[in-house]
Amino acid sequence: MLKLDSFQTALFVNNLNLDNKLKIASDIVSINKGIFNGEPVILPIPLKAQPEIPRIIVKSKDEKYSCNVGLNRVDLFFNLKDKKEQFWDIIRGEYLDILLPIVSFMKENYNVLINRIGFISNLSLILNESSNDYIIHKYMKEGGLISGTYDLQIHALNKIDLADEIKANRWLRIITTRSISQPDNDKCLVISIDINSDPDVPRNFDIELIRRFFSSTIEHIKDLMEQHYGENLLC
Repeated sequence: MLKLDSFQTALFVNNLNLDNKLKIASDIVSINKGIFNGEPVILPIPLKAQPEIPRIIVKSKDEKYSCNVGLNRVDLFFNLKDKKEQFWDIIRGEYLDILLPIVSFMKENYNVLINRIGFISNLSLILNESSNDYIIHKYMKEGGLISGTYDLQIHALNKIDLADEIKANRWLRIITTRSISQPDNDKCLVISIDINSDPDVPRNFDIELIRRFFSSTIEHIKDLMEQHYGENLLC
């Protein structure tokens, strides 16, 4: 069974002024009423620290949603808590309804330019056999240096075109994993799909372009998984 564990959007921005961190945290909480109901965190990060390190973190009490704000990026995380939830409905509906107001707020109040965007899906696939054996006979040749592996990973970069001829990088990571309580049980794969717009071809992402790129990315992930593993992405 193939299922989504978490989903993330990374907005790469410039010109973001974080002088008043408390106000920004309060505003993000306010525009998404009832979602970020946990205690906001303002981190005392030195000015010379790497700009992508979060300075502000707001999250829901159940940690289903969280938003990190750094000097040059804003990340919105979704973690599937209820295994009965239909996650594609959530991603296209509730999640997008949280993401887009944050984008509007940043652009209207701080005049930021979003020049790159990324979407990251983390999925798990439960198998009927060893995940190490599965990777070897599906992607590789039996025998040789990789026979009898305990842990195995595949990392692949593809250049793809999505909505509005946006060029994107797609990092696909396939990783074998084992049960913590039963180390001999390695019948699960972790699949990470990281799709981000090409940094060498910067764009000015507005709300409508983000919406189209988001929709195109979701369809690409669904098609990729259905074609590759022959399964619909359902909880």
